Amino acid sequence: MANPSISLIIPCFNELDRLGIMFEGIAEFMKRWDAKVEVIIVDDGSTDGTDLFIESHPVCKQNVNAIKLVRQNNTGKGGALQNGVKASTGNFILTLDADMATSPTELLNWLTIRKQFYEKEILIGSRELPTSKVQDHGYRKVVGNIFNLLIRTITGLPFKDTQCGFKLYPAVAAKELFSQLQTMGWAHDVELLLRANRLGYAIVEMPIQWQAVEGSKISVVRDSFHMLWDVIKIARIVK
Repeated sequence: MANPSISLIIPCFNELDRLGIMFEGIAEFMKRWDAKVEVIIVDDGSTDGTDLFIESHPVCKQNVNAIKLVRQNNTGKGGALQNGVKASTGNFILTLDADMATSPTELLNWLTIRKQFYEKEILIGSRELPTSKVQDHGYRKVVGNIFNLLIRTITGLPFKDTQCGFKLYPAVAAKELFSQLQTMGWAHDVELLLRANRLGYAIVEMPIQWQAVEGSKISVVRDSFHMLWDVIKIARIVK
């Protein structure tokens, strides 16, 4: 089966120091993916000139028909992804982080494993699979494991890593799920997976290569408490 057309959705908030890495990842993927590629970068109200840097970058200028910049007032990562998905036109939609902790070329490895992507199947990157290759700070991994245990306990979701930003959706599924999204912050992944599970989509955890990148916007302690409260609310909202 030929590679499907792909829309990359990349949320950005004050990412000026990491945009060089982002464009390297984008350029490499566009060279290697043998089908149409659309890149939608959503600037979530940055105040450091992120949007201007994106517009002026050579990769962006050389691919004006393939790379789109969407500007919005700050809503949070969930809201940025929601707007990016709404603007997308690809057959499949890959959400990923601007720091390229996992490169979009990981899809080539996934395609080797799965042979093809399916319309009723959502693939989610999991840093907890034994075949994943992960470089992370020890304390972040411990906190992450505790948080994921709480998520499984509260929601009943069986997945060991809900928070990895690298997820592949069929376009129909993504547009349905993101149109209903109510959680605009970091816990949006939990709501999306819970809704997808309720709607009968197959959700498959996939191995990834993932490397922690300096400059994360997440405060492990502070944001974990906020996300936990959001997860409790999500469990009540999504029936």
